[in-house]
Amino acid sequence: MLPHFISKRSYLFFMASIVLALVISLAPVQEVSADTSTSDLAIELISAPKTAKSCQVFEAQFRITNLGPDAASGLFVFTSTPDQLGTLDLIGVPETLAVGESVTVTAVVKVVAFGPDDSRRAWVGAGVSADPYPDTSFDPDRENNNVVRALKLIGKPKGVCP
Repeated sequence: MLPHFISKRSYLFFMASIVLALVISLAPVQEVSADTSTSDLAIELISAPKTAKSCQVFEAQFRITNLGPDAASGLFVFTSTPDQLGTLDLIGVPETLAVGESVTVTAVVKVVAFGPDDSRRAWVGAGVSADPYPDTSFDPDRENNNVVRALKLIGKPKGVCP
């Protein structure tokens, strides 16, 4: 027997909602899994100057190799420099890299600030990784994902370069 303040229509709607919720909770759910790729990306420095002068523009070349076992996609290459240097451009960065494939990437770098109180010690380096989105990308050896070389600033300091 229903309490007198609940209408029969409200009671039936409530019970139908409970049954529907139960049916939905018992419905089979498709398994969703992300693809996992394994790409051992390695980077090495091919060429870079050992010295640079104030306001000088120079190039540093890096070789990126995919040691596998899977192809790499969404490659991300970044440069590593101190405040005295600035990266102007990265040339030759591919979107994908097949297993065993190598590519040469060129970083165009400028000495942007070399004042009298600045250190003459600098460096130029780079790193590489693969984009994990939308799935998962795993690099089994992250030790070979970065490289760096010392660079000495020479000549007369000029402060900030145009």
